[in-house]
Order: sequence, then structure tokens, then C-alpha cells
Amino acid sequence: MSDSDKTSEAKPSETPVTLEKTTSAPAEQPGNTMPASGIRRLQYLTGVAAAVLGVLAIALGVAWQNSTNDLEALRSGNADREHAAAVASDYTLRSLTYDHKNLPAFFDGVQRGTSEGLSNRYTEVRDTLTTIMTEAQVVATGNVLGTSVEAIGNDQFVVTVFATQRTQNIQQQDPGTVPNLLVVTVAKNGGDWQVVDYGPKDAAVKDGTAK
Repeated sequence: MSDSDKTSEAKPSETPVTLEKTTSAPAEQPGNTMPASGIRRLQYLTGVAAAVLGVLAIALGVAWQNSTNDLEALRSGNADREHAAAVASDYTLRSLTYDHKNLPAFFDGVQRGTSEGLSNRYTEVRDTLTTIMTEAQVVATGNVLGTSVEAIGNDQFVVTVFATQRTQNIQQQDPGTVPNLLVVTVAKNGGDWQVVDYGPKDAAVKDGTAK
């Protein structure tokens, strides 16, 4: 074997060696995948929460509606009391204001907006009162200072009216003012309001119509 052949056998192969680059999938991180039992539990809890929220929404809606109804009832009750006080005040003014020169206007005022029973009471005493007021030449003017309203049921209200009356007559030429504490019973009938009773508070207490 020649020296050249030995040299040829000793050389390493010139064929390049290529290392294949391999890409491996990242290792699965623990906790990224939820077991089936965990998913079912989460779905169950979500359903329960939705049901609870639904019930809560209904309860809040009912409570809101009840509160709204209570507020409307309160407003309506207050409005009725104010209206009853206004009716009683107006009637009191008409009953305490008169002039012997125009008594028909007085009787028209005290019989207007009243129940049949109260109107009949004035009819029964009209002639007597006309004689007394004409002979005494009475002139009077009323003034309402305050009212207190009590609801007694059946859309009826007892209104206590504190008023004064300034009067003069043939024996008292200089006008004098006297206080009056009166009780007016007012009834609501649909959209109509009527005065069903009227008189001094002491008389009303004796009759049991007011406290």
C-alpha cells in the first residue's frame, strides 16, 4: 500500500453532519385544565346564583311596589285631610258671617254643600232665627285661625275649627270679638264633599260626635 493510499484512508469524511432541530411542545402547566367535576360544580353554582338573583329581584320589585302604594295612600290621605279642613273652614266662615239685612244669603250659605239632615235643621229654625237676628240687627264676621282634622272612617273627618267672630247688634254698637271652638263633620262621597254635622265643641262632646 502506497503512502498516498494511507493518507486517503486516514482523512475523516468531509460529508457535513447536520443536526436536526426539534421543537418540543411546552410542558403542560398544572392547573390549566379543570376537571369535569369542577366544571359541573361551577355550572351548578352559577345556576344557583342566577336563581337567587332572580328571587331577590322579584322581592325588591314587590317591596318597591308596596312602598309606592303606601306612599300614594299617604299622599291621598293627606290630600283628603287638607280638603276636609278646607271644606270645614269655608263652612265655618259662612256660618259665622251674616247681616240682618240679607238673611237669605246667610241661610243659603249654611245649607249649601250640606247633608239633607243638616239642611233640614236650618229649615226648621229659619223663621225663629230670622226674627231674632232682624230684631237684634245683628251683623257678624267670622275668621278661622286654625283647624285639627281626625279621620273617623268611612271617608268621614271630624274637623275642630278654632275661629273668632266679630259681632255688633242694637244693644252693642261697638263691635266685639269672641272666640269659638267648633266641630265640623265632613264626609267624602266620591268626588263630592258634604258637611253632615256642625256645632260648638262642647255640644259635640255631649252628643258623642267628637272627642
